[in-house]
Amino acid sequence: MICGTELVYDKSARMQTCTYCGSIESSPIYCPAGHFVCDSCHSKDALAFLERLVELDRSIEPLDIVHKALTHPSFKFHGPEHHSLVPAAILIAMKNRGIPKLDGTPVTKQVILEGIKRGSKIPGGYCGYAGACGACIGAGIAIALYLGSTPTKGPERKAAHNATSKALTLSSDGLCRCCKRATYFGLTSAMSILKDEYGINLGTLPQPETCEYSERNRDCEREDCIYYTDSLISTQS
Repeated sequence: MICGTELVYDKSARMQTCTYCGSIESSPIYCPAGHFVCDSCHSKDALAFLERLVELDRSIEPLDIVHKALTHPSFKFHGPEHHSLVPAAILIAMKNRGIPKLDGTPVTKQVILEGIKRGSKIPGGYCGYAGACGACIGAGIAIALYLGSTPTKGPERKAAHNATSKALTLSSDGLCRCCKRATYFGLTSAMSILKDEYGINLGTLPQPETCEYSERNRDCEREDCIYYTDSLISTQS
């Protein structure tokens, strides 16, 4: 974000000072030139954009909402903002379709903002450092909010775990991280569960060989990724 140098994903964390806000945090991700950007500063503009979508967007398909976010300049190619994108897209689409939560209460702005907030608490790099991709956990967040899950509600808690588990199963492809691919996995899991178990069809799932972002990803796994296609050129530089 500051100098364009490729970041180092180290095995151990070090104390670093955010160049923007001055907060001191422990992180294993660093810039060889000495810069550091905390998760809050990294995703601040993107989360503000998601909150604006909650207010203004009228899309009824999560995939449309995701595309708007991924092509918006506030969304970096990789970053923790993707962890909030999955629940935001699912819940905004439900709100715009007039689909209530399982208990019959509406999906309100406050419900969606809670989903964004929960996603924002998952640190960047979580996929490699904690064994659970944040965008995949986003599927569990969406289902948890739809069901009203809490730590003391067994069946609802199980369903939320199942959503995350299904997304992580998709993500167990042996490839290096890609926040775009992970977002599609999270969407696929949450949308499939809503359709198969609760009769809620939110539209088109992410389809193979449709990625528009490959040229922006220096670590793209290309033909090994289910979403890669060489017939599309990225719309964003």
